[in-house]
Formats: sequence, C-alpha cells, structure tokens
Amino acid sequence: MTKIKTYHVDGGAFVSPPDYIFHDAYFSVLDAKGKLIHFEKNMGNMWSGLAEFMAIKWVAENINKRPLIITSDCTTAITWARKGGNKKTKKILIPPIIANLEGITIHYKHGNLADIWNALNHSPKQPKQYYIDRWKESVAD
Repeated sequence: MTKIKTYHVDGGAFVSPPDYIFHDAYFSVLDAKGKLIHFEKNMGNMWSGLAEFMAIKWVAENINKRPLIITSDCTTAITWARKGGNKKTKKILIPPIIANLEGITIHYKHGNLADIWNALNHSPKQPKQYYIDRWKESVAD
C-alpha cells in the first residue's frame, strides 16, 4: 500500500499604510514533519490568495510522487487550483492546474504547519494599530 504524503502550503503578502496595497508576496511549503521544503519570497505586488495558489501549483509541479495531500487555508486558491480563475468577470484569469492535480487531494486546513512557519519566521502578525503607528513614525521623520 502506498503511503500518502501530506504537504502544507501558505502564501501571503504584506499590506501597509497609507495605501494598503499588497506587496512582497511570498509562499512556503512544508512536509508533514514541519520541514521547510520550499520558500519563495519577494514575488512581487500580488494578492495573498494568488501567492497561496502559487504554493499549491509549486507542489503540483515539483512533487512527483503520488498520491499526496495538500493543505491550504485559502478557499479561493483551492478553487483556482481546481477550476481556474473567474471567467465571468475576467478580473483574474487563472488557468486551473487540473493536469497536475491527478493523484492530489487538496484539503482546507486553517493553522496548518506552513501557516505557523510563516507566522514565526517571515510574517509575524501584529495588531493593525502597530502598523499604523509604525507608518506615522516613518512620515514624522
């Protein structure tokens, strides 16, 4: 019997006052033991959901042993992986990665190992007021 491996993905981007525009997107991929498999940072000014989609895509394209499970906490990225981007509004056109999803199950899991790794190592979460105060200090100089 083939053992099913699990990979945890998380993507994100930073937003800062005054414009609150997504910037410096990143994603991480960890195995079931919490070992970092891949980390991509400074991917550009893209929405965090797109960064999470890129993490799912990375696993599908780079981990060849099947079957496997991917956990993600972004329902939009999971939908894009399965069905592609929005064809009705044409705001974000993303082709599905169906060809590479054979033998892959994607599960929603909030707080997976990649979420934890990112919070500890790359994008610590602070209260909103922290970022506002930091920006006010930067423009006061």
